[in-house]
Amino acid sequence: MNDALTANQRWLVSVDEEGVLTLPDEIIETLGWMEGDSLEFIEDDDGSFQIVKIDETFTDSGETGSQAVC
Repeated sequence: MNDALTANQRWLVSVDEEGVLTLPDEIIETLGWMEGDSLEFIEDDDGSFQIVKIDETFTDSGETGSQAVC
């Protein structure tokens, strides 16, 4: 994964009428996410959310890994 490439990418995804958010394969593949990864949703001031993969190997810098802004 190229962090410079994915750091500025944004995707618009919708939540269906049942409250289910389905991430397109393009997002999952681009970010290197896999089924079973833990994700954190972070609300931004503009009402959008960042979805961040929780890095299971904690680093001292506090970095969490790849993310998408939705």
